[in-house]
Amino acid sequence: MAIEGVVTVNSDSTVYVEEYDAETDLYYGISIFYGYNLSGAGLEILHVGNRVRVVGSCQFYEAGGTYQIADVQYKVMKPNDPSNLQLIGTGYSASFTEIDPDEFVSGKRTVSYDVEAEDGTVTTIEKTYAYADLIQGTTVSVSDLDVLSIYTTSNPASSSNGAMTLHCATQDGTEIDVRTVVLYDDNRNLIKADAYEGRNISVKGIVEYFDGSYQIKVLSKDYITINH
Repeated sequence: MAIEGVVTVNSDSTVYVEEYDAETDLYYGISIFYGYNLSGAGLEILHVGNRVRVVGSCQFYEAGGTYQIADVQYKVMKPNDPSNLQLIGTGYSASFTEIDPDEFVSGKRTVSYDVEAEDGTVTTIEKTYAYADLIQGTTVSVSDLDVLSIYTTSNPASSSNGAMTLHCATQDGTEIDVRTVVLYDDNRNLIKADAYEGRNISVKGIVEYFDGSYQIKVLSKDYITINH
């Protein structure tokens, strides 16, 4: 399959790409696993802020319970090959769309699209989806969250050792989880739970599906602002 969009995040051999759809007024996103064999030129194309055309196979990522694109290639000698990774433009930014936590947790959206039959007849189809389903893999922001509790991964054998899940609530009581990668401060000291316990924060991150529900994954300490 082939998609086009803006590279928003690069983490653990995976980039996220999102694209705005004017008809539904939503961003749609997907993760792209580029693995360990993509050439340096290909990695340059997948730089955050680039608009790219990606061709690969759509696969179900069992560990994450979601679909991703894999088997991405860049053929240096055939830069215009239709099956090649291609750079469309530079200088773009992630949307970090401000979302309503209540809609994120329990809201639904109805979207419509046209289907054209072989005889040229066009039929408009409407379907209703969970809002979080639609914005999975996109960049979002949420403000004014109270941190209620924090779980820290404690497994020295895991690459997530030290990562945190911040269980938060809005001022009206809607609860939402924020998952971090392992975070370090400017001096390369591990940022621990006490940095956020009992605080009010605003976050930016990626919508991620984990263990049957959606959460916001934060990939940088700079994506968490302590309000008070």
